[in-house]
Amino acid sequence: MKNLKYFRVFENQNLPIVSIEEFLREIRINPDMIPSISEWWNKNRSGIEIYFFPFQCEEPISGVFLDDNKICVNSKMAIPSHIKLFLALHESRHCDQQKTGNFMKGYYDTVLNDDMEGFSKTYSDLERDANDFAISSMREIGFSRQFDNYLEYHLRGNEKVGNKVYFMMKKDIEKYKPTDFFDLLKKQIGFYNL
Repeated sequence: MKNLKYFRVFENQNLPIVSIEEFLREIRINPDMIPSISEWWNKNRSGIEIYFFPFQCEEPISGVFLDDNKICVNSKMAIPSHIKLFLALHESRHCDQQKTGNFMKGYYDTVLNDDMEGFSKTYSDLERDANDFAISSMREIGFSRQFDNYLEYHLRGNEKVGNKVYFMMKKDIEKYKPTDFFDLLKKQIGFYNL
């Protein structure tokens, strides 16, 4: 895959990083839209690093964030290009949530403390906020027609699966014995196998 030639060192591991322009080309966004989307990203999402590579995982994980400025998008997901861009925006909002301290306590810590009710509430709130941001951003950068009410309804389905995610995380914490949430995410996407 072409994007694997872009490497930087990330915590003593090689992980492919791409610029927003490279990412848009890789996911096959209309070339005429790339300059305006890149300009918007650089104005509104500057500092967010994009890692684009095939995840090595059992679960269908499309994207994750790693810290307050790093997002990973699964390059092997067979989904339309505008949905991959949506995922990048969605994950970038999780970076914002991490920066403000609104993520770890209500998300990872609740799973560690066997608080399914607390996790489900926080999960729904965080996913709704990330979806709100990503959908409004996609409309702002020129995808209003694609992001109609029907697609929005389906994309928001992740807001209602907190219980399923809770049990997946419980299982993976038991399996991987992570040191923290980001260690868990790296292990879930097969980062250590690259």
